[in-house]
Amino acid sequence: MNSKLYKFYMEYYTLDKIKSKNFKKEFAFLIYDEKDYYYFLDDNILENSNVSSILKFSEELENIYDIYIVNFYPICICNNTIVIALRIKSTNCKLAKIYYKDVDKKYTNIVNYHIKKYGSLFISNDIRREMSMSEKYIKRYIIHEKIIKKYILTDKKRKKKEFKNLLHYLIPEKNSIIDVSCGDNSDVFEIASKMDFKTIVGNDISINYFKEMKSKNIIFTNENVEMNNFKDNSFDVSYCKNTLHHMNNLTNINNILNFLKRISKEIIIIEIEDPTNSKGLPKFLNKYLYSLYLKDAGKCYLNSTQFKDIIYNVFDDEKKYKIEYGTFKNILGTYMIAKIVRR
Repeated sequence: MNSKLYKFYMEYYTLDKIKSKNFKKEFAFLIYDEKDYYYFLDDNILENSNVSSILKFSEELENIYDIYIVNFYPICICNNTIVIALRIKSTNCKLAKIYYKDVDKKYTNIVNYHIKKYGSLFISNDIRREMSMSEKYIKRYIIHEKIIKKYILTDKKRKKKEFKNLLHYLIPEKNSIIDVSCGDNSDVFEIASKMDFKTIVGNDISINYFKEMKSKNIIFTNENVEMNNFKDNSFDVSYCKNTLHHMNNLTNINNILNFLKRISKEIIIIEIEDPTNSKGLPKFLNKYLYSLYLKDAGKCYLNSTQFKDIIYNVFDDEKKYKIEYGTFKNILGTYMIAKIVRR
């Protein structure tokens, strides 16, 4: 019987089938670095059928083989085996390191396919910067989560209870939901679990954020929202909070909105209103806590008018989409809310 994780990848992803007789288990792990070196154990790709979480399994591989994994994502299916790519930092480890041109011929078709289709994934300067900052300052995020939020910016000051009640109202009772850039926030996961969602997915461009979150109910993915293999209409609900301002320009924002439009039937977008144009504490916190201390990479903050205009430009067909707007205010500022439902 196939595992829950195996069924998830088969149901929610569109993956090419590559001919190969070299795989027999549920998962195979193609380990590589950005310099086009691939890593093998006794001249073989690692395989395993006892994998309940790619994130957890990756941590086990790190400990066993002295590697540091920075990204993971599915690339194809070979003889009913799902091949997962694991990008690591170039290193001398306990695995054999082989340049792509020199890999054993039984794996050349997989390696060549991977380079051709996924060679440009995760290597743009903007994505590199986002992942690098999260890795470099992850301890600051832990301090923020476990100390600053607990003793200074408390749940009461952030109106945590009221916000969760709002989410419970916004999230419909469905079967599947994805938080497309969850970071280290688990609000949606808690609510979706209580609502008995069958499939709950947390995605982020950086795996450093959700390494701190341990849950058997959540499937974690490491997809670039602008380049991924999720099937069309794969999720009932998608949730996107404080993601748009991390983009570099309106083109990138439109790409994310079109991604949400493609994969889900209902969309919930929550975005902080431009704190640089606000006054008092929200402006202070944005400048000193988020920008200077946490090194938040936000570049594209929006005001209310811009927020609505951008969303309407993507979901402009009123016969197909119903859009409802709202706001939520707390000590951090004003959050703009849009709920989009496909009719």
